[in-house]
Amino acid sequence: MSRRLAQLGFLFLFIVILCWLCYKASGSAQLTAFIGLLIGAIGVVLQFHEARVGFIRLLKALRDDLALLVVKTRFWVILTCVLLLVFLGWNIVPRVWPQVTPTASCSLPRNNLASSAYLGVTRSPDGQLVGISDGSSVLDTSLPDLARKQEAAQQYRSGNLSEAQSLWQSATEQVTNDAEARIYAEDVAVEQSSLPTVTLVVATRFISNYLGGAHDILQGAYIAQRIFNDSHTLRVRLLLANAGGGRADQVTCQIIRAASASSDGAPIVGIIGWELSQDVSESVALVDQAHLPMLSPTASGNDLRNLPYFARIAPPDALQGEDAALYARQTLDAHRVALFEDPRDKYSQSLASSFRLAFEDASHRITATEEYQVGQPQSLPRLLQAALQSQPDLIYFAGYSADVSVLLEALPPCLSSAKVATRACPLVLGGDALYIYGNYAQEARPAFRSGRLYFTAFAFPDEWHGHTIPQMETFLETYAASFGPTPPGRSPYGYTRPDADAMLAYDAVSVLAEACYRLFQQRLPLTGERVQQALLQISGQQAWQGITGTIAFGSDGNVLNKPVLLLHLDQAGHTQVEQIWGCLLKERC
Repeated sequence: MSRRLAQLGFLFLFIVILCWLCYKASGSAQLTAFIGLLIGAIGVVLQFHEARVGFIRLLKALRDDLALLVVKTRFWVILTCVLLLVFLGWNIVPRVWPQVTPTASCSLPRNNLASSAYLGVTRSPDGQLVGISDGSSVLDTSLPDLARKQEAAQQYRSGNLSEAQSLWQSATEQVTNDAEARIYAEDVAVEQSSLPTVTLVVATRFISNYLGGAHDILQGAYIAQRIFNDSHTLRVRLLLANAGGGRADQVTCQIIRAASASSDGAPIVGIIGWELSQDVSESVALVDQAHLPMLSPTASGNDLRNLPYFARIAPPDALQGEDAALYARQTLDAHRVALFEDPRDKYSQSLASSFRLAFEDASHRITATEEYQVGQPQSLPRLLQAALQSQPDLIYFAGYSADVSVLLEALPPCLSSAKVATRACPLVLGGDALYIYGNYAQEARPAFRSGRLYFTAFAFPDEWHGHTIPQMETFLETYAASFGPTPPGRSPYGYTRPDADAMLAYDAVSVLAEACYRLFQQRLPLTGERVQQALLQISGQQAWQGITGTIAFGSDGNVLNKPVLLLHLDQAGHTQVEQIWGCLLKERC
C-alpha cells in the first residue's frame, strides 16, 4: 500500500512540474489543464497491474525494433536528435526562462549634482526632442498651441513660474485637450504648494506612429494627478520623457540618473511606462539594477513577467489572444483565418502567437501568414491580395491602428454587412492596439462604417454600463471638464470621451500614487524598494478598484483576472461592447 501511495505521489509531482513547464512555455491555461489531465489519466491507468504489464511488453517490443532500426539508420537518428535539440533550445527554452534583451548598465552619478542637472533634452537627427522635461522643454510639438507652450517653457527656465503657468493655461484654451500643458501647469501648482511631494516620470514616444497613444497616456496621467492632488496631503509631480524614434533604454538611463540624484523633497520614485513591450524589454534590466519601479499601463508582451521591478496594468497578450480566438470561433463562426504580423515587433509577435495557439485545431486553420513591418504599411494592400487568395473568412491583424488603417482602406467592399465571418466578406479582428482612434488615418475613416472591424481592448468608457462606481463617474466628469468641449465635426474621443490608453494610464498613476501614499502615512522613506513592495501588496483584500477593473498584482507583476473586452465598430461608427471576460468589480472577484 505504501509503495502504491509513493507511486501516486511521484506521479502527482511529475504532473505538477510538467504543467508548470507547459504554462511557462505557452501561457495557455487551457492547454496546461489538458496536458495535466491527459498525463494524470495515463498514470492512473498504469497503476493497474494488467495495464502496466501490457505497457512494459509494448515498450520492450518497441525497444528491440528501435535498436535494429538505429543500427541500420544510425546517421539519420543522430541528425534527427540534434535537430530536435536545436528546435527545443530555440523555441521552448526562451519561453520557459525568458531572457531580457541585454543592455548596458547605467553609470550612476558620483557627484553632488541636483536631480535637475540630469533633466533636459537633446535634438535627434529627425528633429525630435529626446529626454526628460519638467516644463523646460516642449516634447509634443504636433499641436497648434506650440508657440504658447514654447513661450511658457522659456518663462519656466527663467524662473518666472506664475507667468509660465499662465501661458500653459492659455495654451489649453487654444487646444483644450493638450495634456502636456496641463501637466506642467499642475506641476507649478505642486511646486508652489510647498507640500510633501513625490515625482513620477511618464515615459512615451511622441512620433507619428504612436502619437495618438502618447496623447491618451498623458491625458490619463494628468487626470490621475489632478484628482489625487485634490484629495491628498501628499502631492504628485509628473515629469515627461520622450524616446522619440530612438532606443528607450537610453532615456531610461537618464531617468535613473535623475532619480539617484533626486532630493528627499520630491524624490523620483517610479516610471509610468513604457507603452510598448519592446521598450519595456530594452529597459527593464536597468530599472531592476537601479531598484526603480516601472509600472506600464499598456505593455502586454507574454515574456514580461517575473521581473523584480516591473508591473503592469494591462493583462498579457496570452489572455487577449485566447479570448479573441474564442470569440472568433464561437461567435463569428470563423474557420479560415489570414494572420498579419511583424515577427520583429515584440507586441505583434506575442499577440499573433497567442491567437494562433488558441485558434488552431482540426477544423480551424490559419490559411495564410503575411509578414509586414510595423510603421511601414505600404506593403499591406499587396499582402492583403495574397492573403485573400487563401479564401479566409477572417483576418486577424496583430499590429497597430496606424497600420491597419491601410488594410481597411484596401479591403474589398461587401455587398451586405455580415455579423458572422464568411469568405465572401471577411471580417477584421485585432488586439488592443487597434483601439487608439487618434492613430487612424483620415482616409480609413469611411471603412469604419463597414461594420467589419472587431478588436479586444483592456478598457472602454461604457464597460460599466449597469454598474455605478464613484471612481469612474469622477474620472469621466473631470476628463470632459478638462479636455472638452468636442470641436464641431470631430470625434468626441480625446475631448469628452477617453480612449482605453487614457483609462489605463489613469489607473497606473493612481495605483503608483496610492502605493506612495500608504508609505507616506506610515512615515516611511519613499524609496524605490519600498514603493515596489507597497505596489505588490495591492492584492487580495488590498486590491484596488480601478476604472479599468479590479487591480490586484500577482507575485510575477501581472494583474490577476483583469478584464478583457471584445469591441465592435458598427456601421454607424459607434463602438459597441460585445463581450467582457474577467473581473470588473472588486466585491465580486
